[in-house]
Amino acid sequence: MAEKLKVQWATPELNMVGNALGYATQNKFMRKYMQRYVDFDDSAEIALTLISADKFKPVPRKINVLFTMWEFMQLPQSYLDAMYFADAIVTPSSFCNQLFRKYTGKPVYTCWEGIEPELYPFYDRQKNYNGGKFRFLWVGAPNPRKGYPFILEAVKVFEKAPNIEIYLKTTAPQLREGADIKHIFNEVMKMDYSEEKLGNIKKMVDEMPNKQLAGNLQVLGEHKNIFMDTRKLSNDELRELYNSAHCFLLPTLGEGWGLTLCEAMATGCPSIATAVTGCADFFNESVGYPIKYSIQEQDLENYGLRADGFMPDTVDFIEQMMHVVTNYPEALRKGKAASERIHNKFTWDRSAQRMRDILTDIYQREVGPHAS
Repeated sequence: MAEKLKVQWATPELNMVGNALGYATQNKFMRKYMQRYVDFDDSAEIALTLISADKFKPVPRKINVLFTMWEFMQLPQSYLDAMYFADAIVTPSSFCNQLFRKYTGKPVYTCWEGIEPELYPFYDRQKNYNGGKFRFLWVGAPNPRKGYPFILEAVKVFEKAPNIEIYLKTTAPQLREGADIKHIFNEVMKMDYSEEKLGNIKKMVDEMPNKQLAGNLQVLGEHKNIFMDTRKLSNDELRELYNSAHCFLLPTLGEGWGLTLCEAMATGCPSIATAVTGCADFFNESVGYPIKYSIQEQDLENYGLRADGFMPDTVDFIEQMMHVVTNYPEALRKGKAASERIHNKFTWDRSAQRMRDILTDIYQREVGPHAS
């Protein structure tokens, strides 16, 4: 039996990766499954770091491989600076692969992300769908890139529909004692979603210290059919939330991969999403309902960059939601096909094997084809 490739796992501890669900989850499962195919050894000649490029710190005197991703059509300078110190770059999507190749002469590889099949098995929604309450689910941080403003536009349409539920699983800032999340919600609903006004709302909420909203489930809307959930859920609890939904929503402006969409699809949940960037590698009209979009420039203040993003069409998004409600048997068929696609092609085990092959190729390029 050939000796396993030795790899230094140079990624920081999970609590240092940041609040990004994608990176934290990827670190957890990639390391778990890579242990089947490589030996982790801090003395190894090759070091792998899975992190946002602007947080990348190369390991001295090692072959440094950076696994990273991006969501827009131009890269910030901080990413370009980091790529200079990487010997090779790995990214989860065809979109990112093509984008990175425009900016660097370093080798760029694609390694899809995935799901753990045992954690997100297919769930037969037909058995529990009896024409009662229909639940749309959105999971993400409350920021424009994740489609939060489009979800709020949908809330305006459906909050008065007694048979429709919209469930927002998100994070929340700190609130002062006695602050009313319904007030914050109503203020957000009045906004036109300009970057300036989004910033103003964030400032208003951030100035209310002393009480952590996390751990709350608020029920809003005329018919108490809007759920805003800021609790920290386990993987099992998140799976049950996916299973409780009749349709998953991701009107995103861009994803490095689109992990929550991938997980929801694995359970067979019919999905409406923007089929762009990372999502385009596994999501299309044969397994879901793509939203029409246009390309519009976005001001990414945190990166000092104006970049083109993919702007979902609000009207088409809401029309797709209505279509799914009224054509649910069709949607269930697409959900079943989506589950089969994810389970057959996009698992963490397959991803780990691919990463092993990529690292072996990089090592042999750098050290030589007969290196052990």
